[in-house]
Amino acid sequence: MYDKRSATFHRDHVSLSTVDGRVECDYILPDSSETPPTKYVSDGDFEFRMAHLQYRDGDWYLHASMRKVEADEGSSESESKHRTVLGVDLGVNNLAVASTGRFWSADKFNHWRREYENRRGSLQQCGSRYAHENIESVGQKEDGRFEIHLHTVANEIIEEAIKSGCSHIVFEDLTHIRENIPEAAWQHVWAFRRLYEYVEYKSEEHGIEVVQVDPRNTSKRCSTCGFTHDDNRDGESFECQKCGYENHADYNAGKNIGLQYLRRRQNADAGGAPVDVRLNRGALNVSGKYVSLASAEA
Repeated sequence: MYDKRSATFHRDHVSLSTVDGRVECDYILPDSSETPPTKYVSDGDFEFRMAHLQYRDGDWYLHASMRKVEADEGSSESESKHRTVLGVDLGVNNLAVASTGRFWSADKFNHWRREYENRRGSLQQCGSRYAHENIESVGQKEDGRFEIHLHTVANEIIEEAIKSGCSHIVFEDLTHIRENIPEAAWQHVWAFRRLYEYVEYKSEEHGIEVVQVDPRNTSKRCSTCGFTHDDNRDGESFECQKCGYENHADYNAGKNIGLQYLRRRQNADAGGAPVDVRLNRGALNVSGKYVSLASAEA
């Protein structure tokens, strides 16, 4: 995956950062100026956002995302706007859970992961050249299938944010995701990072900002009273040992992730623009009180 920090996109070529230094690659584009991707690559009104480099059948393909350049409305206006955030928790059993109470199950993802692992295992036992070539083919099909699924989930997360009038989508910091979710396989870690990247670049065209927050204690803290204790969570069940609040543990974590950003911004703004976390029955403000949907949208 390449963004503007690791790649320099030009209209006729791209400069990519690799382990052996920078390499420059020319684009091979259709001759017609009206045929994508030539239409967008040559149009100065469109800019590159990020790209996915893929090697397939002896050729290199750069799957680039572009968007139309919009006029800069100014940072002072955006800073003064009311903030409403959508918290998103990531996990092994549920790929993503939003603070609105919407779940994206990981059942399909986990089924496909086991299916491809078994297929690779059988081919490795065979040990032939044909089997080795098929392992590469299985890997390409696996990546393609997962990426299509993650694109769908990313689109639906953004749709959820738009429907709920959210200005921000908040994820947990993925830096130490393996330590935070020890049961996650490498495919899960890959999926979490890819999903975040997809949501990040797709949300820009909708004017939604995507941020990360420190995930510490988000699974142990009660999103209602704030009490934090190891015994609050038991698997997928959450029950606060202080106030008795009960709900799905991932949903509680999703609310806490949104609240984590809310509190951070409240401290940074020092009484500036108000912020709310979008929930399934309204929004939660920094004091932990619910406001109605109408009030939250006002």
